[in-house]
Amino acid sequence: MPDVELLDKTEVWVRGVALQGVDLHQLARSAAGALDLEPGAVFVTDARDDHVVFDVLKPRMALASIVGRESALLAALADVPGLSVAADASVHSNGVLGVIGTPADEVEGVLARATEIDDRLRSYVSKRVAVVSTGPEVVAGNITDTNLATVSEVMGRAGFEVTAGGAVLDDEEAIVGRVLRLVSEGYGIVITTGGVGAEDKDRTIEALQRCDPGLVTAVLATYAVGHGRHVKPHVRIGVGSVEWTRLIALPGPNREVQAAMPILLEALESRWEDAFLAHRFAEVLRDCMR
Repeated sequence: MPDVELLDKTEVWVRGVALQGVDLHQLARSAAGALDLEPGAVFVTDARDDHVVFDVLKPRMALASIVGRESALLAALADVPGLSVAADASVHSNGVLGVIGTPADEVEGVLARATEIDDRLRSYVSKRVAVVSTGPEVVAGNITDTNLATVSEVMGRAGFEVTAGGAVLDDEEAIVGRVLRLVSEGYGIVITTGGVGAEDKDRTIEALQRCDPGLVTAVLATYAVGHGRHVKPHVRIGVGSVEWTRLIALPGPNREVQAAMPILLEALESRWEDAFLAHRFAEVLRDCMR
């Protein structure tokens, strides 16, 4: 059974409940259990006299864990001490999670169409591209971000929807946070530009390795550590993935981004593996750097 992308619509409202001295951690754990999620994957964002709001901390879920689960979710919540569920209680969501309320006699039909739903969502997500530029000079607006324009022009002509993923400082936490947020928002490709060098300030590859420990890297240039500002031996590009999102780490110079774009389009069309794509990027970018 396929997973479905939540596309940043991860809140679930349960209306028609009354709370009196409820342990919110237990409440969240009960909701997670009803949706076949691990404890900690759900937390309570709002709890009032007549409703409670949950947030699911996952970018996607198995459709079978969502569809038609309203009764199971309400029953699980009713077992939490201090919470009572009215006879007309209901579950709502603005996104994919809304299928929790699917009537029992429609569940089988929804599941039978799961492959079609999955294919459509994957197709939609795969065409969404976000470009993240790194470096204080970009954040401060001291230089024009020509890389976003290049990616937009090349990939836009090929039918992709390209969005500015924002500019971030050369900081691992900032880069990780931005990339994972874009993953949760349903971008099928996240391209970072800059921060792949051998200086201490260059932290993009390290940040993406935290997002994907299996990130494939390829060397563009090698330096003697301690020579000049070089504290790392290599300039590297990276290719990896998180959930449905392809991660691409490219150098900052626009000439190199221009050289990489045709390779990326060919890779997407031919469905290259990460290692082969990283190898082809490196071949082209080494020539570009020379």
